[in-house]
Amino acid sequence: MKELLKPVFRSILSKREIVLFLICMIYPLITALVSIFQAGIASYAEGEQISFIMFWQIIVHTQWQLTIPTLLLSYSVMSVFRNEISSKRLFLFKDIEKPLIFKAKIYNLMKILGIFIIGTFITSFICYYVFMLPHNYISGHFFPSSPKSLSHHLLIILARIAVYVIVILLVANLSIRYNVAASVLGGVLFMLFSNVAPQLSLGKFLFPTGYAELGGSTLFAVFGLIFISGVYCCTFYYLGMRAFEKIEY
Repeated sequence: MKELLKPVFRSILSKREIVLFLICMIYPLITALVSIFQAGIASYAEGEQISFIMFWQIIVHTQWQLTIPTLLLSYSVMSVFRNEISSKRLFLFKDIEKPLIFKAKIYNLMKILGIFIIGTFITSFICYYVFMLPHNYISGHFFPSSPKSLSHHLLIILARIAVYVIVILLVANLSIRYNVAASVLGGVLFMLFSNVAPQLSLGKFLFPTGYAELGGSTLFAVFGLIFISGVYCCTFYYLGMRAFEKIEY
């Protein structure tokens, strides 16, 4: 398994769509240079100064709403599975058990997502303390003053990350079974439904993002977010693994 991880990671990282997805990490720096984005960030203040954690949450939220990162991520996952199946390149791994290949691909896609999240955090940190700090709506503090506000912002960030993880597993499952359009569309639609879930009376309980906006008990929101994310992840991972095992070289 360990011998398989490095070559698979290099193969994934060499893909153009993966590079484009990782370029989205510089989005916070763009917000610092474009005045219209700065005005949008200021509108989130609502009478209180913006801490770094709140700023990071705003960046994650607005970056996510652009749809571009999700579209690139979905296309990247599709290319890792569907393109290699169609081109018969999986024949090169014919001596390796299929579950190991599937696990290596998923693990490295999650690794790419981890790089994206850490990169976005770093660029947000640079943007906040280098470019945004002079503005009067920026507090300069790392954490918000209220523990409730801190838990709210962290829940929103966690929910967005959970959706990215689910999208990877969903698109991996779809790309093994269906064509390019269906696979990418499935990932984007899941993100869009997750985006509107907090506004739905019952639908919000079906997506991680709905629990981030519940209010009330933070413990219940965390438990619900982890539970529903776990259900999606386990289901799509299992279905993807089963489908991958049936592929013929």
